[in-house]
Amino acid sequence: MRAKAVSQRRSQDKRDRILEALDALLRLKPFAEISVVELAEKATVSPATIYQRFRNIDATASVLLELYFTKVEEWAKRPRQTNSKSDARLFDALVAIASNAFDQVAELGHIMRPAYLYSRHRPDRVGPEWSRLERLALEGFKAFLIERSAEIRIDDIDGAAAHLCYLFNFMLLGPLLHGEDADWKVLRNRNEFANSVATIAYRYLVFAD
Repeated sequence: MRAKAVSQRRSQDKRDRILEALDALLRLKPFAEISVVELAEKATVSPATIYQRFRNIDATASVLLELYFTKVEEWAKRPRQTNSKSDARLFDALVAIASNAFDQVAELGHIMRPAYLYSRHRPDRVGPEWSRLERLALEGFKAFLIERSAEIRIDDIDGAAAHLCYLFNFMLLGPLLHGEDADWKVLRNRNEFANSVATIAYRYLVFAD
């Protein structure tokens, strides 16, 4: 039993080193330029270890997706001070959600960018975890709207939640995929971005016929 626990710890340590190595490499170069050999060297493991643990024809992509899911989960669990509480104004709550989304891209964009592009290029390989995260986002917006139902003029909560998901995801594609090269300069400023997205969402929710 003890030997099994030691083996599991070693396996976990190797996994963590591989993920940390890819995180570090993505801060230095595009994902397409990172090879399994380079990743293994950075993680101080053998290339065979990566192929054994991440069973995908594209091993580096498997590592990328696990890194993405891990970081997004960690981000979601972080305590943060926002104005998204029920006693805040609807507009302020929307600004807080948009600000948090902007901060996530600013911190994790080097991981989110290649993961998003890979998911669009090879949707057959991203697995159910990607769909699970999308469902969680949708459920989060739905819960938010139910809590704020007295402040909005939309009866179709499911539809409104889907529209907010589309809005926030679409608006984030600018800073996510283009960064400093974005033509929409507002997307490079946190406050302007948050207020712009919140304004669109607020008008949709409050002034809808």
